[in-house]
Amino acid sequence: MENALQCLETRIDLDGSARYCGALIRRRVIQSARYLLKLVMVYVLTGSSLSMVGLWGTVMEWGSLSKNGVRKRLRQSQTWIGRLIVLVLLAGKLSVPERKGFRIRLLDASLLSQPGSKKANWRLHLSFDLSAGRIDAVQLTTLKEGESLTRWQFAANEICLADRYYGVPRSLGVLLGAWAQFVIRIGWQNLPVQDREGQPFSIPDWMKVLSCDPAASPAQTQVWVLTPQGRFPVRLVARAIPLEKAEQKRKEMRAEAKRQHRRLDERSLMAAGFVVLVSNLPDATWSASQILDLYRFLWQIELIFKRLKGLLMLDQLRVTHDPCLAQVFLLTKILVALVLGEIQWRLALQDADRFCDPDRPVSLWRLTQLVFETFRQSMIGSLTWESVQKHWPQLQRYLCDPPRRRLSQFANRPYLGMVYGF
Repeated sequence: MENALQCLETRIDLDGSARYCGALIRRRVIQSARYLLKLVMVYVLTGSSLSMVGLWGTVMEWGSLSKNGVRKRLRQSQTWIGRLIVLVLLAGKLSVPERKGFRIRLLDASLLSQPGSKKANWRLHLSFDLSAGRIDAVQLTTLKEGESLTRWQFAANEICLADRYYGVPRSLGVLLGAWAQFVIRIGWQNLPVQDREGQPFSIPDWMKVLSCDPAASPAQTQVWVLTPQGRFPVRLVARAIPLEKAEQKRKEMRAEAKRQHRRLDERSLMAAGFVVLVSNLPDATWSASQILDLYRFLWQIELIFKRLKGLLMLDQLRVTHDPCLAQVFLLTKILVALVLGEIQWRLALQDADRFCDPDRPVSLWRLTQLVFETFRQSMIGSLTWESVQKHWPQLQRYLCDPPRRRLSQFANRPYLGMVYGF
């Protein structure tokens, strides 16, 4: 496996992109974009303070910066890191050979919170190409920008899978207007649908008929949806979930409603016993059961979020007072995730049999952990006592406390003489 920096530099002009984004204009201290990226990685991947990042750069001879100098360089790197993400995504798309037929895209978002915050602060939107096994688009927004398919571009050869937050007329209109196909879960009230004559179609009444004969599941019917792009026919597909799971879900809903002191709609309790999907896949080639089975692949993007948070600690933000540094932190973690995905994709091409082994396939969790540790060591290196001693005179400004009114106990000569005997 090639070095992590080589994986980036063979596809991206680091110096040119850093100069274009204003991250590295005058090279008086930091001589190259490679060293600047290493400093950013030290800040993000080690949890070090700004002073310790400056110490690290001095010992590794990347550039000797003060605490304020490190902060300034990190803030200037925000646009550059975002551009690197775009360039890595474009390079990934170009490296995938053109495929015939459809590609399956999984779309979802996850919330991220800053330390000490009682609510979420950021929302990470991902688009995952299941056919290629890699992230193909990413966006980082505040909570003011909700989950919507209007932020993505679609093509006619795509099948998009998404959860119920995307099952609204505005999002479906983007897909239908682009002639893309989709399978999206919906609730009983978030997507108004019509019958052939244009009259409102009641999804709860339809589910009530299905609940009288659970053996008829899965069931489907044709409805029409009114979007900003026009009125389109779609398929409504439903399957009853096991009775014990439905009762457990209803019990949780009643407990939540009691805790929030609100009245629970009986239609919500009935809908808790069904999985309801809306799709425009052709009836001639896709049965209701196949559509339901296809929707189960959406779980793969949940596993991606789990690996990002569990291994890359994406949700463990360090910055609370500086939104710019918070975005640098998050964007760099996303960049790392994309590079790891590129390396994993190459490994899968080299040894596809191990990944497809039905008995003992490669664990993506363990592989991500291995690749991440290798990436981290190749990017930031490791400090040695010899290098620390070599640069010891230059490290005083990072290790010494700033002046303060109250005298430190270690600066008290009598105290030191009593403890150390001099």
